[in-house]
Amino acid sequence: MKKIAVLISTYNGEDYIKDQINSILTQNIDKKKYDLNLFIRDDGSNDCTVTIIKKLKETYPNISFIPFTENLGFAKSFMTLLTKVEADYYFFSDQDDIWEQNKINDFLSIISIKEVKTPICGVFSDAWIADENANSTGVSLLEQRKKQIHNGYLSFMQQIFDTYVAGASLCINKQAREKVLSYDFDVFFNHEAHDYFIALVISCYGKLYFLDKPTLRYRQTGNNVYGARDMTHKTIIQRFNSLYNRVKNVQRVMYTGGIVTSKVHGKKTLSDTLIAISTGKASFYERFIFFKQYQTLVSPRHPAILYWLYTVMMFKGIVY
Repeated sequence: MKKIAVLISTYNGEDYIKDQINSILTQNIDKKKYDLNLFIRDDGSNDCTVTIIKKLKETYPNISFIPFTENLGFAKSFMTLLTKVEADYYFFSDQDDIWEQNKINDFLSIISIKEVKTPICGVFSDAWIADENANSTGVSLLEQRKKQIHNGYLSFMQQIFDTYVAGASLCINKQAREKVLSYDFDVFFNHEAHDYFIALVISCYGKLYFLDKPTLRYRQTGNNVYGARDMTHKTIIQRFNSLYNRVKNVQRVMYTGGIVTSKVHGKKTLSDTLIAISTGKASFYERFIFFKQYQTLVSPRHPAILYWLYTVMMFKGIVY
């Protein structure tokens, strides 16, 4: 029997955690083939989240609760769960979404086949953007971005320049987990988001496959750590600030990508380039050559303009 582990890090999630847990533990799966367990670590809630979880544990014996010891932040909290749990497949979950009833089955139908030829692999999906009551808005999280995903999987370099993978829509196998845990997460910039770190590692060593289907309702509560994009009705100044923030985010991901590739045979040149640009040690010419090479990834809509802006705007390194 294959073991499935769903990992949740909670923090003041009393309003939604019950609905989320119910949507996970009532999934349509073959219980003769799969053993589904939910592992929850609380990161220091001061509301009724822990009380709710302990009450649900009386109904669902397959809930394992890890008591609070210290506040780690959501990324490191998830990574701590990953180190403590042994399974065949790992799903990551937010505390306030709703999973569609066949989400796990949909993921398993892909990863169980793909891992035969690609031992280190993962799957991610699209998601419905939902309102505070978890009603779908009819708009998906990836929308136009998914048009850039070709051949059914996401490349390493695509993830340097844009965000595709949300932890709530990510599943990895145990071989991918072992590769992820071969890195010291503490060396990465300010404990970067666990989801794109994991996604970078998988696409560097194996493949990260795309399930072109919304498999959950990504609830917008106003308190999301990472919410859905909203570029409508922005002034020129707001758009410039968005571009500036995006460039800085790319710079941070480049640093993470540089460390990930530093351990991979044959990728030293790429690693050195990513780290040099992200830390402000690359010359204008080196930046120009790099962003020109990847200009369609920098911006599929405005490649001839934005690679110049990236070249200019990354003259200064990130602080890490």
